[in-house]
Amino acid sequence: RLRDRRQALEDQCRRLASRNAGLEEAVALARQQAREQQEFFQRSRQQLEQDFRMLAQEVLGEKSARLAAEHEAGLRGLLEPVREQLRDFRKKVEDVYDRESRDRVAVVREIEHLKRLNERISADAVRLTEALRGSSKVQGQWGEMLLEKLLEDSGLRRGSEFDTQVAMKSGDGRRRQPDVIVHLPGRREIIIDAKVSLTAYVQAHETGDRRRQERLLDRHVESVKKHVSGLSAKRYQDLLDLGNLDFVLLFIPVEGAFQAAVSRQPDLLREAMRRKVILCSPSSLLAILRTIHHLWRLDEQNRNSLAIAKQAGNLYDKFVGFAEAFEEIGMRLEQTRQSWQTARKRLATGQGNLISRAQTLRELGVQPGRDLPPSLTREDHT
Repeated sequence: RLRDRRQALEDQCRRLASRNAGLEEAVALARQQAREQQEFFQRSRQQLEQDFRMLAQEVLGEKSARLAAEHEAGLRGLLEPVREQLRDFRKKVEDVYDRESRDRVAVVREIEHLKRLNERISADAVRLTEALRGSSKVQGQWGEMLLEKLLEDSGLRRGSEFDTQVAMKSGDGRRRQPDVIVHLPGRREIIIDAKVSLTAYVQAHETGDRRRQERLLDRHVESVKKHVSGLSAKRYQDLLDLGNLDFVLLFIPVEGAFQAAVSRQPDLLREAMRRKVILCSPSSLLAILRTIHHLWRLDEQNRNSLAIAKQAGNLYDKFVGFAEAFEEIGMRLEQTRQSWQTARKRLATGQGNLISRAQTLRELGVQPGRDLPPSLTREDHT
């Protein structure tokens, strides 16, 4: 009996194994069919999308080409001025950047140039001073000549950043003729006078008598103070038609003469400034003139920056106009698309559409020379 039962169980196991194998085959087949159906649906969807795109291209082909040509011409007309302004704007920015870079690199060179120039001026001044022997007129002419040389070496231009011997009238109607008028940005001016007497200083430099030298140096200080007083009384800063600063520069053309005066009387500079007069040696005046020259360059750069800002404003306005035109083009395209959809519905869908009526005529026996596109007839049947 046990043998029979065992035999029955083994038979049942074989049947179940066979059934399980059949079920696995069925499941595998079902999965394969599902994959194939999914791939079919995917291909069908892609084909439908492709058919729709081709249909849309056929219907919109002519209108799209015409609209594209019109919009391209309009966009070209809008973009060309913007492109020109962009090129101009870029060039101006690059020019300003290059100029500023060159200015920064030139700072060290300017300092070295200033140092060498001061050394040469001091040496020339000493030699020329030794040649002067008491003629105030010759001293004045030489001082004016040296002043003009300093002006030219500083980079300032005659007739533009400075003028010499300009005849003018003061507020009380008196005629005044400053040696030099230096112009500053902002319609301001600085007046420079160069008529200091160096007779006492030259004599003190030549004498070997210590006491006499002391007396001559005191006389040199008094000569400078007298000239400061006379220059202050002229009130150059009140000249008509000038936006003067509230002081005048008194140029002492010999570095040694300047140092001798200020060291002999330490409060000389302060007393002169109280009278609206600033004493200058060749080195200090050259530094002032170089600073003025740099101010003019900064003013030019500022004017260029304003021009760039104006160009940027114009460019922005052009961009605004382009953006508005671009938005209008988008609206026109959307209106065209909506009109196309409405026309297509009337043509191929809905009850009593034109396609169905045309097909009815054909069914009634009309013999046309051409057939409607299959895409339109398929849509009519859906």
